[in-house]
Amino acid sequence: MRGRVVLGVSGGIAAFRSVEVLRGLVKAGCRVHSILTRNAARFVAPRTFAVLSNEGAEVSLWSDPTNPGVDHVALGRASDLLLVAPATANVLAKMAAGVADDALTTYALAHRGRVMLAPAMNTAMWQHPATRAALAVLRDRGAIVVEPVWGFLAEGEYGEGKLAPVEEIVGAALAALPARGPLAGIELLITAGPTREPIDAVRVLTNRSSGRMGTALALAARDLGAGVTVLAGAGVNAPPGTACERFETAAELGALLARRAPEVDAVWHAAAVADFRPVSVVSGKLDRRQGGMHLALDPVPDLAAGMPRKDGRPYLVIFAAEPSAELEERARRKLLEKAADAVVANPIDEPGLGMEVARNRALVLSRLGLRREVPPQEKETLARELLLTLAPELIPTRRS
Repeated sequence: MRGRVVLGVSGGIAAFRSVEVLRGLVKAGCRVHSILTRNAARFVAPRTFAVLSNEGAEVSLWSDPTNPGVDHVALGRASDLLLVAPATANVLAKMAAGVADDALTTYALAHRGRVMLAPAMNTAMWQHPATRAALAVLRDRGAIVVEPVWGFLAEGEYGEGKLAPVEEIVGAALAALPARGPLAGIELLITAGPTREPIDAVRVLTNRSSGRMGTALALAARDLGAGVTVLAGAGVNAPPGTACERFETAAELGALLARRAPEVDAVWHAAAVADFRPVSVVSGKLDRRQGGMHLALDPVPDLAAGMPRKDGRPYLVIFAAEPSAELEERARRKLLEKAADAVVANPIDEPGLGMEVARNRALVLSRLGLRREVPPQEKETLARELLLTLAPELIPTRRS
């Protein structure tokens, strides 16, 4: 189990999106008990939450004569996180003042774990001094606030107050939970996406990498309990609940690896680093009216081979995109040449697999003799398989 969450749902139009928050938490392995205000239950039926979570969904402290309702004190002791999403101005004010006049606010007083709030309301209410004062009190008590965003509101207005994106709320909640799972206590550095080497002020030399595999690895590692930092290339968005630093060129990525690699337990080097870069960058913009030209290229230094490591740490996983007929041979050669701990080899010539598509297959080889073929599947499920495959080698390295 990833953690025990109490999901509080208050009565705003954004209550329907709390169902998506619930699904995201359950998918990540959380147990979720829902508590709705009476107004929230007018937007979304409590049974929806109960069915999707296979847990309780309360509206009242008094359910029926044979069932006295939720024991909010016992639930408060057992839960890791209270997440209120959406949190209306009314509920924020009640929580700040210690009012306990319904199931949700009564539970909030009994809760002893972390508290996270995802406000959603009209812009005027969000900016009102009373709401700001309530948030200040709750923050002083340690509550984490996932700020609302700008967007179209229920009244047809455009402004600040829309519930934050579901993936951001779920990611923040998972990051706030105690580290649990097979990768708990492990710090991973994951590189994702392409490098881009400038040719002139507007053109670059790059490759077809979308960064999807690296992003999938970061998401799966987060859900398995690891601490995750993503080094992200152009067009790559790190999953919520992970740290992120950005790079453009191979030199920038190399500098980030040199600084961050000694701080982590493992590096999953999934970024597609260009093998070549222009010898010189043209000032301004090349003009085709000048006619044809020759572009002189220099090889890019091998970032994986040059990454700083000491006493076998960090554990290094590299990726190799190779022709199917030579997949294993080339992967084994790269494993030795780069002194890596493991290599994940992917084919570049099989229809429907590889870069710019949603699916891939992999051959995993390790320096300790592991060999595993992972059949074609969605990159999100493939990422989890890869992490779990190499976890037995990585965890002893971490604990030694």
